[in-house]
Amino acid sequence: MKNIFVTLLLIIPILTFSQDFKIAQPNIDVLKAEMKQTNYADDVIYLFLTRNYDSIAKKSEIIYYDYPDYSICSFNQDFENGINYSIEKCREAGGTSNYLVLPKTDRQSLVKWIEGIFESSPMDIKHSWNLDKSKFGPTNNGAGCYFEIKETDKNTLVENYCGC
Repeated sequence: MKNIFVTLLLIIPILTFSQDFKIAQPNIDVLKAEMKQTNYADDVIYLFLTRNYDSIAKKSEIIYYDYPDYSICSFNQDFENGINYSIEKCREAGGTSNYLVLPKTDRQSLVKWIEGIFESSPMDIKHSWNLDKSKFGPTNNGAGCYFEIKETDKNTLVENYCGC
């Protein structure tokens, strides 16, 4: 009996940690309404994270614009579950780049998440996935939002760029 108990204690954590993380799915209508309320000034990915995951650290690596309001143009922040978010939009007319580090994530839930995040931000440009669903972007390869999923041994990375 003792051997069975010890075996279960060793196997259960292995099975639990080997499962891929499933990112919460965005509530598209709520995100659209919140984006409209802020006059589309907020980043939809950051808005999603702050509504669905607890921050475990303050913003770090903060960079401010050099002109008029001296607002934040780049930062990094950690969230629960090993999620890390960073944004960079300091370049004049350079678009916005986001980097999201997630625990090893279930690809199907991540694909649906990217589609939901994209749908939450108004854009009339047609977007689609490549064959292996690792890249999502404008079908004409022009202006728009580009998402790329990259895998490491321990993490799933989502790189996002929106601009011209």
